[in-house]
Amino acid sequence: MKSESMNFEKRLQGAKPPPWLLIHGEEPLLHIEVADSIRAWLRSLGFTEREVIAVDRFFKLEQLERAVRSGDLFATAKLIELRFTAKPHQATIEWLSDWAKEADPAACVMISCGKLERSQLATHWFRDLQAAGWAIEAASIPRTGLAAWIKQRLAMESLSASDEVIDLIASRTEGNLLACAQEIKKFAMLGEPRIDLALAQVSLTNSARWNSFDLQASCLLGDRKRALMILDALHAEGEPLPLMLWALADAARQLHALHELLESGQARSQAFRQLRLFGNREAQFNRALDRIQSEQSRRLLATAARTDRAIKGIGQDPQEAMRELVLQFSAQSPAKDRLLAAGSRQAG
Repeated sequence: MKSESMNFEKRLQGAKPPPWLLIHGEEPLLHIEVADSIRAWLRSLGFTEREVIAVDRFFKLEQLERAVRSGDLFATAKLIELRFTAKPHQATIEWLSDWAKEADPAACVMISCGKLERSQLATHWFRDLQAAGWAIEAASIPRTGLAAWIKQRLAMESLSASDEVIDLIASRTEGNLLACAQEIKKFAMLGEPRIDLALAQVSLTNSARWNSFDLQASCLLGDRKRALMILDALHAEGEPLPLMLWALADAARQLHALHELLESGQARSQAFRQLRLFGNREAQFNRALDRIQSEQSRRLLATAARTDRAIKGIGQDPQEAMRELVLQFSAQSPAKDRLLAAGSRQAG
């Protein structure tokens, strides 16, 4: 079962505690809120004891065994939280799978971990958990779905706002749902049921959390406005220019490699598999292929090389060079790209 935190409580009504469950994904806010909902639900069912085990390099399976087999004399049931900083250990999963077949109903193990790889999502143990409704994904909200999420979140606080205000909240907090939720809480404390644009502009802080790969994704998708916004934010935050250049140059190299494979007669699907581009990455490069021709991808590589020289102190200002690369990468058509290239030559 995939779920965000909102309305998760309704899914728990009438359910029976499982021997173990899993919260996986990259979004901290949803991890926190789903876990809080599960804790409150289990407490209402008599799980009054709780033990937290942080899985680090010193962790031993015996710790988990002792936790599930020992209980407080005055507690009717026990929740054991197993927190992984990386993917769950195979030995731990196998032990839990075997234990769950004859588990004590007075114990429940809640595992939390980051985003699972595609191979892990295809395993038998994960499919079994998912079928039973106890593999819960705390996935990040894509930019396209953020407005709807914010609108629902505002409604939870008995607030409303125009589409313009919602878009402003999204742009200021993109990539950081925790900051977004905090901003909405701040609006609720102001006591105004309708958030107008002036109030939003005064109250909001720029809490977006971006990195070089967000810049790369925006360039591949041709979203120039967002790419330039991210570029400016990364400059302001002191993101190293070589890291930004690496992300864009790597995308340009992969894009050029895709064109070469397509020109050799391969189908797109084959080319994507050969370069190991799947899921969101495949969608991003699909958009870029529709927009950027083979010759343009070669020019992108040349521009990336000039940017590298600028960062090393040769030629133009490095920030201007990076901006030129972003503009060229996010051009919407060959004609616009030629105009940008001509403008750059005249400026030089």
